Amino acid sequence: MFWVSATKGSAFISGKVWLSKSYVIALLFLVGWRGDCMTAMALNDLATPQGPVASESRFESAAPRRLPPLTSVILVDDAQQLDHIGDPRISLALWRRGFDPKIERAVAGLPTERLLNGRIALGSTETQAQCMARLQDLLQEHAVEPAGLGWWLADMAMLAELFNGLVKRTLGPRPITARVETLDRVSCPRFHVDRTGLRLLCTYRGLGTEWLPNEEIDRSALANRQPNEVIQHGSQPRALQPFWVGLFKGECFPGNAGRGQVHRSPAVPPDDLRVLFCLDA
Repeated sequence: MFWVSATKGSAFISGKVWLSKSYVIALLFLVGWRGDCMTAMALNDLATPQGPVASESRFESAAPRRLPPLTSVILVDDAQQLDHIGDPRISLALWRRGFDPKIERAVAGLPTERLLNGRIALGSTETQAQCMARLQDLLQEHAVEPAGLGWWLADMAMLAELFNGLVKRTLGPRPITARVETLDRVSCPRFHVDRTGLRLLCTYRGLGTEWLPNEEIDRSALANRQPNEVIQHGSQPRALQPFWVGLFKGECFPGNAGRGQVHRSPAVPPDDLRVLFCLDA
């Protein structure tokens, strides 16, 4: 038996003899190379370097895992990989964070009789400590004492600083809006897209945001405000898990008009709360 390895237009046979590519192709046809072995066409393809498309090479070096057969959604395991949302092919990046029992205990103590719906604008240069202080003030303004909520506040401040940096790298420096909500009902039951550049969502209690892959929805039905069932086009909604971070690309992201990530709010069980943190740019 002999094998062929192609490099720079030549081939190496049996570890000893160098032959030109054209000679090897002729030899393969003479001996009647068949079956699963390399064909002359494959040899020619291998001999020609096929680098990534220039516009895509930035995202191929450490590409996170995509959800086959989807191409618009990626799963990432660390915050740094969220930068792949800048890839024009990606509309949703899901950071699968681990569950934190300290934060769960903190948000479990939030009052159910008094709903929280507060928002603040954060400057593009605010640090994590500054974001935490602003969020603490926000809770106090809505009669929620921050005592015992330190772990939760620190996590939201970390996400705010992370989002701020990501926005600078993809959209340029700009203020962001932070929103903290406790919900006892569905806030946005219809599938929709956001009129934002980027939106970060994290559910700390209750069910996570539901979304549909771009490849499986009816955009014309969405534009014409058809029922959810028509928009879904037979697709089943997916959902973020609690503590996961979802980075949603909106209609105002440069070059993304008509391709914003479609999503909706999940149901809220009776006598329960959904605790949501949202960042917009």
